[in-house]
Amino acid sequence: MLKYTFKRLFQSLITVLLVVSVVFLLLRLLPTDYFFTEDQLIKLTEEQQHDMLEAEGYLDPPFVQLGRFYAELIQTEHNTHYFDSVTLVDANTYEISFRQKGAANALKPEDIKLERIEGVTEEYPVVQAVEVSVSTDPEKPNTIVVKTDNECQKKVKYLLTCGAHNGNFTVRKEGKSVEVKDEKTTSTWDYVTHMRVWLNFGESHRVQTGLPVVEIIGSKIAISMQIGLCALAIALIVGVPLGIMQARYKDGLFDGIGQGFTIFINAVPHLVTYFLVMIIGSRVFGLPIQYTTTNPASAILPMVSLSMGSIASYMLWMRRYMVDELNKDYIRLAKLKGMSTTQVMFRHVMKNAFLPLAQYLPYSVLLTVGGSILVEKMFGVPGLGNLLPDAIAKYDTNLVQAIVSLYASLGIIGLFLGDVLMIILDPRIRLTEKGGTR
Repeated sequence: MLKYTFKRLFQSLITVLLVVSVVFLLLRLLPTDYFFTEDQLIKLTEEQQHDMLEAEGYLDPPFVQLGRFYAELIQTEHNTHYFDSVTLVDANTYEISFRQKGAANALKPEDIKLERIEGVTEEYPVVQAVEVSVSTDPEKPNTIVVKTDNECQKKVKYLLTCGAHNGNFTVRKEGKSVEVKDEKTTSTWDYVTHMRVWLNFGESHRVQTGLPVVEIIGSKIAISMQIGLCALAIALIVGVPLGIMQARYKDGLFDGIGQGFTIFINAVPHLVTYFLVMIIGSRVFGLPIQYTTTNPASAILPMVSLSMGSIASYMLWMRRYMVDELNKDYIRLAKLKGMSTTQVMFRHVMKNAFLPLAQYLPYSVLLTVGGSILVEKMFGVPGLGNLLPDAIAKYDTNLVQAIVSLYASLGIIGLFLGDVLMIILDPRIRLTEKGGTR
């Protein structure tokens, strides 16, 4: 099992890397105009555009750009690190830079003080801030300028307090930045456990200009996944029992109605099915058509629409697998031993028939993150499904790259987890032995 797990993980990683690389190289074949916003295309001259492209590396060979993309893909941040550095401007003025966003704007003079903890003992052991202002230097973001009530001495270790945060530093000479060591980070393990790692796909050029792509996707995932998981739950709760009932009363009236429903859902275009759900839901049940975050009832129609196809699929395959199981010899033997039809159905048939469906359950759960393009478009759901066509239409290359990478990763991980789930549900399955491999 362990050998198979590592093998599949390696294969999955290679597949994801290939998909991401191919998409990246294909996007680099697009005209360079798509790397600018519409305002930049209007205002910048061709020479200025060329200089910007050259500075960003978009004119480098494609494989050089691909290597740089992977080198910059992983970003890390240590949340315990509140401070960055201190620079002594003169005896009574110093600059404090912060790692946490917004820290510079949140501080007041009374929040800041310096306390000597090592070095020469003087008359004033505490240096209190009397004036605090945010730096206007564009090269020093998230930095404050502090005026003190007395001189800050060199070669002396100070404890810097900014509100609830503490750190120590020692200034050697004026104009030289000195790193502040946070008191909260006391060991390597503490440093590692407070590390935040995320994927850096750059910023959006056109959909939401200047906003990191990861933040855009993150704001959409929750909505798509909420609706998708509810739709999947509806499909399982409705589709699986109906498929069981069809197999139980095979060739009867209920089975005929179920097969008719399955054929209708699979034969009619999804757009027509969604339109029928919209009309019936709004006119018969009075449900809202357009989705809003303030009205939970507005999510009902999108969830029902999204679950219709899955309900038909679970009915079809559950009926098929159960009918196959009912015709096997061990079922006949169980009946000869005196077990009732209901006992046979629930103790033997349903468990074995559900295994093939369970294999794709993790895949279905993970892909709920992606949402549905048609459903989200029709019902105005601001989810991830509608984001991909929007990014493609506006040629937002960074956003397209990130979404495609997400879909590829989720699909491959879902199939791997499906194999693991089958082993858990049926210990007889061995994926690494001859005769038991899949």
